[in-house]
Amino acid sequence: MNITIQNAQAAAVCRTHGAELLSYKNAEGKEYLWQKDPAYWPKTSPVLFPYVGAVPETVTIHGKAYGIPRHGFVKDMEFSVKEQGTDYVVLTVAPDDFTRSVYPYDFRFSVTFRLNGPSLEVTYGVSNLGSEEMPFLVGGHPAFFCPMEEGERFTDYMLRFEDEDVPDLHLKYPMFDNDAILYEGLKHRTVRLIHQQTEKGISFDFPGFESVAFWTPIRKDAPFLCIEPWCAGTMDQVENTNLLEKKYVQFLSAGKHRDYEFSFRPC
Repeated sequence: MNITIQNAQAAAVCRTHGAELLSYKNAEGKEYLWQKDPAYWPKTSPVLFPYVGAVPETVTIHGKAYGIPRHGFVKDMEFSVKEQGTDYVVLTVAPDDFTRSVYPYDFRFSVTFRLNGPSLEVTYGVSNLGSEEMPFLVGGHPAFFCPMEEGERFTDYMLRFEDEDVPDLHLKYPMFDNDAILYEGLKHRTVRLIHQQTEKGISFDFPGFESVAFWTPIRKDAPFLCIEPWCAGTMDQVENTNLLEKKYVQFLSAGKHRDYEFSFRPC
């Protein structure tokens, strides 16, 4: 089921399957999110939990192997609508027989989409309903059109960071030939995907996450870029599927809840 939220400055569409964000348009009706095309990538904004990254075989947790899928399993689950208003919606999901077979923890996971002026605020909520500490990774994967206007090219765009010592990253497809590019240790959790001349584009804030990755499919010259806030491992840890050894693995005590937030807006 698709759900639309809107205010005077923007509108967004998500769906209950995977709590995936499908569309974000400004007041003029301009679309900023990649619209699925299997020729490049058949998704728009999958939610990553309780694992982030490839899984060659299994994921190890406390010495036991589990068949957690690539990027976790909530992206493939049907969420329920917990609460809904004109400009927001809260979606939730709980364990089922499959998740218990690959992830031995009792959890509740929620996704909140809320429009605040032109900004879309996204909150992932993690609750540990079990009796033992729960380890997990969590991340977002929204894809934005790049270029954003007709007549422009991918290489006309750059990533600009708020940290003064972090240089602009001028986009070129070959820089993604070895998979995603990860930034960690940023003092300011804001990045802008903007045209090098007009400086128009998207401003993306990720205060609730430890790192941010950028990705576009390898050697496809795809017209989009994913901005991925992560609490996960680093790129040199991809082959290591021991969950507890991931650099930014999260631990949540029994009975506790934690939110992870990011937002974006046109700029």
